[in-house]
Amino acid sequence: MPIRPGLAALAIAALVLVGCAARPLTLGPPSPTPTDDSACASPGEASDAVVVSGDLGNSPVIAADGPFSVDRVERTVLIEGSGDPVAPGDLVEVAITIVNATTGEQAPGTASARVLLDEGAVQPGLLATILCATPGSRIVGVVPAAEAFGSAGQPELAIGPDDDLVFVVDVLALVPLQADGVAVALPDGFPELGLEFDADGRPTVTIPAGDPPGTLLSATLLEGTGAVVGADDEFLVQFQGVNWRTGDVFDETWGDAPRSLVDLLPGVDAALVGRAVGSRVVVIVPPADGFGSAGSPSSGIAGTDTVVYVVDILATTPPAA
Repeated sequence: MPIRPGLAALAIAALVLVGCAARPLTLGPPSPTPTDDSACASPGEASDAVVVSGDLGNSPVIAADGPFSVDRVERTVLIEGSGDPVAPGDLVEVAITIVNATTGEQAPGTASARVLLDEGAVQPGLLATILCATPGSRIVGVVPAAEAFGSAGQPELAIGPDDDLVFVVDVLALVPLQADGVAVALPDGFPELGLEFDADGRPTVTIPAGDPPGTLLSATLLEGTGAVVGADDEFLVQFQGVNWRTGDVFDETWGDAPRSLVDLLPGVDAALVGRAVGSRVVVIVPPADGFGSAGSPSSGIAGTDTVVYVVDILATTPPAA
């Protein structure tokens, strides 16, 4: 089955825009997730027939003797990485190439994405392909339509109704789900945050007595050692927002999923520029730099309320060249 060029690059960019923008990839409905090696998808005649060359993380050259029609996810490891296998709930950085298993048409380009391996966050066939891999692996998954785009297909990717798919996935890295930097003392007047968090990494913020500062302030609680966030980068974070007046949490990613920070609040965005990945940053945001005189009634924030954000910087993505 010769692999033919696909459609315009915009199609794959639209499918995995979350990867370019550093958001977790969302493709479709959930699938049961393996809990041990015996539940990992196994090789089959179709996945073993896919030949891939090229460097890990770059657009691969794919050839196969198809077409393929499978009734389960077949999964073959072409390059074996190292370390612990990825598991449900992990966040992984991957490079994905898609081929129509029926026609041999390859979707244009290889998409970089950060994929949350959780129910409802990734297409079942892609989830089964990635689970159990170790960082540094290249995997082929041949996926039945029912665990991909189903009867709807994906016309922008030249995938018709009930077409099976081939995924070539390079598992590049495991992305931490919370900051892992070195502890730094916060300045006087900042909320109190201990360094012992719950099992999910959720911080507990204790607001000090008295009035809040009248200006925007930020400080680092955990100092990371990763890449430094640039002014035009898009960065992946966990965060918690607390109302200074009430001490109530009004927004957070903990218990949900990391989020790509896009205009959360200008003062918070600006405070993260120049900080390193792996850092936990505390930002005190007065009304003028936060929700303004209108506040946010739906969140219980009055027009005079100062808010506090505790932000873990998990990853950063520079703008495309």
